[in-house]
Amino acid sequence: MSAKIAEAMLLTSRQQAILKAIIEDYILTAEPVGSRLLAKKFGFGLSPATLRNEMADLEEGGLLRQPHTSAGRIPSDAGYRIFVDVLMERPTQVPAEEIGALTRFSFDQRDLYDILQQTAKVTALLAGCTAIVRAPRQQAARVQLLQLVSLGADEAMVIIVTDRGGTLHRRVQLGHPLSEDELVRLSGFLNHHLRGQPLDGVTGRLIVELMTDMERYASVLQQLLERITAPDAGSERVFVANASYLAEQPEFGELDKIRSLLSLLERENALAELLTHVSSQQGEAVRVAIGREIPLVDLQACSVVMAPYAVGGQVFGEIGVMGPTRLGYPRAIAAVEAMARHLSHTLTRVFGYREP
Repeated sequence: MSAKIAEAMLLTSRQQAILKAIIEDYILTAEPVGSRLLAKKFGFGLSPATLRNEMADLEEGGLLRQPHTSAGRIPSDAGYRIFVDVLMERPTQVPAEEIGALTRFSFDQRDLYDILQQTAKVTALLAGCTAIVRAPRQQAARVQLLQLVSLGADEAMVIIVTDRGGTLHRRVQLGHPLSEDELVRLSGFLNHHLRGQPLDGVTGRLIVELMTDMERYASVLQQLLERITAPDAGSERVFVANASYLAEQPEFGELDKIRSLLSLLERENALAELLTHVSSQQGEAVRVAIGREIPLVDLQACSVVMAPYAVGGQVFGEIGVMGPTRLGYPRAIAAVEAMARHLSHTLTRVFGYREP
């Protein structure tokens, strides 16, 4: 039993109903909820004075807060967490026909990045907020094809096609000039030994074995293998759709706030770090990070809903949506869950991925 579920069980059924009503109303209106509105709108059969007392207890418990002395209450991060984990109605699944209608044409292609960009757009449409999709992390990808292309003198380009639909291009200094025939021979040798190997699985022991098998080109092989296995700075690819949604939210009406948010959305490595953090948390396949649960300070007025997409039993990347903590959680969760499942099926169909 999670701590938040245990905490929710300490609330009376009336307090749970009041907390749920306040959160649902605030999600819709972005306006603090007062006791008179609560009594009139939700028909609890309680006087405003009784409701004020209950709201004061919820505030004392850290589940509500009062932005101004004369204002009503709004949910805290802890209140949203109880809402998501315990109180909210389970989201209904997005019909497969609806997803099919939205993706029928845009997914009929073989370009991985185009598919991921379209996935972000469709997810944003379904969830009604900003969407982010991380491309497969290439360091865990397996080599499908490798080719060496001369760049003149003693420099070459290593082109690596991976099983995750990516193509890596890496320049390498060879140490001394090699002929076209020698580059072809090296390409064939590396293809034979590295095909099916994950990039991050090319270990020091394997490098030594390869250099021993082709001793004449040992120094060249060492340079090549170091470049093949080295992660590229800024290599994360994260696709963002509907960023303008954040600018439309009243929480981010101040220029500095929205500038910081939009600047962060342009930093792919920061978004990848965010998705990695959320995906590492314990919980279901769909995970939710709320407010201060997010490590990036610029995002601590936001919530993120994330799910991994996987092919052949391997997690390739993540799909997520984000917005203010006043997020429509049921809709967001349903959209992310549906699109993660759909993308997994699409990549299997389009690229023919199989479990290695």
